[in-house]
Amino acid sequence: MDSDIIVAIVAAMLNIVLSLILPSLMKQSNIPFAEQVEKNYDCNRDVIMVSSVLTIIFVYVSLKITPWVSTNVLQKLARLSK
Repeated sequence: MDSDIIVAIVAAMLNIVLSLILPSLMKQSNIPFAEQVEKNYDCNRDVIMVSSVLTIIFVYVSLKITPWVSTNVLQKLARLSK
């Protein structure tokens, strides 16, 4: 499997974890942490999934175009500065 897609999937998983845990950690309430995470997931399920899909797409595309940008664009910019 392509390593770029693996990195993109890991980034999406990290996005999901942070989307569930950080809001729960920042809330000051008497509800147990696990219930806060579950409640956060129930309320924001669609947003978290869309955000994760967009994360996969953007990370994958950025990893794919990085070699092209570093060879073509940066070389053209270097020639302009001469």
